[in-house]
Amino acid sequence: MPIEGTLKELSLPSIIQLNCAERNTATVSVSYQGQGGFICFSDGSIVHAAVGDLLGDEAVYELLRWPDGSFIVEADEIPADRTITTNWNELLLEGIRRVDEATALVEESVEEVATQPSSGTDEMASLASELKKIAEVEGSVLISRDGIVLASEIEGNPEKEGAVAVFVGNAADELGAAMSLAPFDWGLVTMGKDRMLILERPTFFVGLLLSDRASPALVSAEADKVLG
Repeated sequence: MPIEGTLKELSLPSIIQLNCAERNTATVSVSYQGQGGFICFSDGSIVHAAVGDLLGDEAVYELLRWPDGSFIVEADEIPADRTITTNWNELLLEGIRRVDEATALVEESVEEVATQPSSGTDEMASLASELKKIAEVEGSVLISRDGIVLASEIEGNPEKEGAVAVFVGNAADELGAAMSLAPFDWGLVTMGKDRMLILERPTFFVGLLLSDRASPALVSAEADKVLG
């Protein structure tokens, strides 16, 4: 009677060890994400393996790389071919070594990607810094149209200030479209003692906190130079 299971319940190295230790003659068929392969045992020795275009030792190594899948062990299945003469212990050790190397390479690549600076993020941070340097600008925030803060040079809560910029900018766009007005360029919002100049760009809004003496028109012109 065939034995069936998943590789999470019983790993392929354990299946190989069990069949070799018990000197079984059997075929282990493995399936994973639409792919299929098998390993054949004769009196406890691995004598044949195949997966895709791979045969022999390389087929075993490939099957050992599969992180998951299902298996079926059919006893007394005699293999038609013999493509493996390597001792099963050597096969397992080499296969596990290759898996470890592949895993290490993936982890190294992920770490490199994670530590690489994002050029887009750096550009936004640079813009926020340059905008704050404009005379009479006390803080700056750049925020995407869906409300994600891209960069800020502002005291307090950039999420709160950015939310105001997004709300006013989107509302101005909708109102302008409904009334067939010219596209929204910039606007000034007064929030208690604070004043915020809001500018629109194709993919984001800019919010600039202004001092009491600031001229919105002049700051807007300077900001356009920075934003390009």
